[in-house]
Amino acid sequence: MRSTIDNLQILWDFLVKEDSLVQSDIIIGFGSNDTMVAHRAASLYKLNYAPLILFTGGLGKGTADSWSEKEADLFAKIAIDDGVPLEKIIIENRSTNTGENIRFSKELLYKRGITVNLATIVHQPNMGRRIYAALRKQWADINVQIAPSNCTLKEYIQNLKTTGVDENEIFSNIVGDFQRIDVFAKQGHQIEQSAPEEAWQAFYSLCEDGYNKYIV
Repeated sequence: MRSTIDNLQILWDFLVKEDSLVQSDIIIGFGSNDTMVAHRAASLYKLNYAPLILFTGGLGKGTADSWSEKEADLFAKIAIDDGVPLEKIIIENRSTNTGENIRFSKELLYKRGITVNLATIVHQPNMGRRIYAALRKQWADINVQIAPSNCTLKEYIQNLKTTGVDENEIFSNIVGDFQRIDVFAKQGHQIEQSAPEEAWQAFYSLCEDGYNKYIV
């Protein structure tokens, strides 16, 4: 019988998507309770992968009850502390979910006259496959490359725990992200992707263990 961590690792291995990177038009950092996203976006900017960073996120399901500062605002401060010039950062801080992240970011870039052919997308590692699927459906006229905040599952858990996020929240979030790949594709919000049977078995086991807070 697999342990909880073994089952989480199976979901993690399916959910994480990381592309080989080339220079792009913009880095888009998606908000969450994972501040490593901001550090990763800043690092990519300093490596000249794009001339601009857009941080998107107000307060969502992982931060609404625990943060007083909007995700994009905090991420921008972190990036500035990491050496990114203020004038190279665009902030979208109204969105509360992934669909709004995408829609409001598109609208903001259009209003500013910024043309994007290729975007470098930074999100939590467990959102890699899901954000790719959502972008292909909801922002299909641009190309994207996924560059998650680089870490292992163990490092990811430890990073979030140091910021006050408990294990139940972390584990439940990963389980919810896995299910959303199937549910949101059926609802037309994402392109379809097939998960291996082993991943579904791990998902059901984790739900039975109580990590079902974000099941839809």
